[in-house]
Amino acid sequence: MFARRLSSIFILAVTMLAPLLVVTPARAQFGAAAGFADAFRPEFLDRDMPLFVEQLELEDWQRPIIEMLLQDYATAFEIGMEQVKEKMRESAMVIGNSGRNDDAMKLILEPITVWDAARRQLREEFLLNVRAQLSSDQNTRWSRFERSLRREKELPKGEISGESLDLYLMARTLRMPYEIEEVIDPLLVQYELELDAALEARRRRIDSLQDSIKDAMTAMNFDQGLEATDKIMETRVAIRQIQDRWVEQISDQLPEEYGTKFRRNALERGYPKAFRPTAIPRLLESVRTINDLSADQIESLDQIELEFDGQLTALQRRMIRAIQEFEPNEPRLRVERLIERRNGNAQRREPSQVDTLVAEKNDLVDETRLRILAILNPEQTGEIPGGSSARPNGTRRGGGAPSNLDGVRPGTPEAGRGAKKFFKEPPKIESARGGGSAKSGSQGTLDPAAQGSKGKGRGTDGD
Repeated sequence: MFARRLSSIFILAVTMLAPLLVVTPARAQFGAAAGFADAFRPEFLDRDMPLFVEQLELEDWQRPIIEMLLQDYATAFEIGMEQVKEKMRESAMVIGNSGRNDDAMKLILEPITVWDAARRQLREEFLLNVRAQLSSDQNTRWSRFERSLRREKELPKGEISGESLDLYLMARTLRMPYEIEEVIDPLLVQYELELDAALEARRRRIDSLQDSIKDAMTAMNFDQGLEATDKIMETRVAIRQIQDRWVEQISDQLPEEYGTKFRRNALERGYPKAFRPTAIPRLLESVRTINDLSADQIESLDQIELEFDGQLTALQRRMIRAIQEFEPNEPRLRVERLIERRNGNAQRREPSQVDTLVAEKNDLVDETRLRILAILNPEQTGEIPGGSSARPNGTRRGGGAPSNLDGVRPGTPEAGRGAKKFFKEPPKIESARGGGSAKSGSQGTLDPAAQGSKGKGRGTDGD
C-alpha cells in the first residue's frame, strides 16, 4: 500500500498541473521512459528480508539489526517523499497564481531532481550499514547478493515482452534431479553474469539520459525526447535478446522432458499475448465425454486436434517474431500519434502485424470449432456439457450474443471474431498495440512447444 501510494504522487502532481501543461500525455511518455516513477518507489521493503537472510546467510542475532535498518530506511524514505509532495504543492500554487506556463514543467521537475540525488544517497548508506554488520565470510557473498538484488529490483521494470524473465529462478523451480541441476549450474552462472551486466547498463543509460529527457519535456522538444527514449529502448532490446538466447541454450542442455517444459514456461511468461488460451481444448474435452461417439468420429477429432495444434504452434512462432519486431518501436509510434493529434492530424491506428496474427488466430479457432461440431449429429451436440457455449461462432441458443470463449477481453483487438470484421472496424483505442516495424528486433530461434488439448501445455497469460 505504501509503495503504491508513493508511486502515484508524480501522476497526481502532473494531473494537478494538466490544465497548465501542453501535450501532457507525450511528456508523460518521456517521463515513463526515463524511469521517473522509480523516484517514488522505495528500493527496499520489509518483504526483501528473506533475500538478505538467504543470500547472506545471516545469523539469528543479525536479523533484528537488518530489520531495524530496513525500518530506518523506510522512515527516511517516507519523510523525504513528504517533503517532495509539499514542494510539488507549492509549485502548483505558484503556477496557478501566476498563470505562467513557460516554467511549469521545470518547476514540477525540480523537486524530483533534488529528491533523486537524496534517495540514491539513502540507498548507498543503507547498503553500507548492512555490509558493516557482516562477517568476512558473509562479505565474500556480497557480489552474488548484489546480482540477486539487482534481478529482484530491476527485472520488473521491463517494458517489452521477454525483458523481465528470471530464467535462474525458473530453472530452480523445475524441481529437477540434483545431477541435472549440476549440469546446468555453470550455464546459470554465465546467464546471471551476462544478465546482470545488461541490467546495470540499462540502469546507467536511464540515469544518464534523465537530464536530457527533463530538458525535452520542459522545452517540448519531442525530437530530443524521442532520441533519448530510443537509446533507452536499445538497452531493453539487448536484455530481451539475452533472455531469448539463454532460453534456447538452457533448454538445449536439459533432457528433453525438462528442456521442453522450461522452454514452454519461459515463452508463455515472456510472450503471454502469443499464448493466450483458446476454447478449443475445452470443447474437445467436452465432446470426448459423449458416450456414443463412433470410431470414425474419434479419429476425426484426433485429426482435427493434431492439425489445430500444428497450426497454432506455427502462429505462436510468428506472433513472437512480430512482437519482437514491433514492440521496440511502439513508444515512438505512440508519441508520434499524440503529436499528430495535437496538430489536428489525428488518424485511426492501422492494425499491426501482431493484430493481423491475432485475427488469424481467432479465425483458426472459429474454423476449428465448426469442424468439430460438423462431425456430430444434433443429438450429440445437445449432449455437450455447456452446449450453448459450444455452438458455432459462440452464439447462444435463441440467437444471443456471442460468448467470450477465447479468454480475451472485450474492447481489445483480440475480441474481434474474424479477420474481415477486424479490418473493417479496426480498434480505436490508443493503448492497443499498433502497427510498425523496428530496426532492432531479435528474430531468435525460439521454438514454442505445441499446445495440446489434453494437458499438453495450454498457453496462459504470463507475468
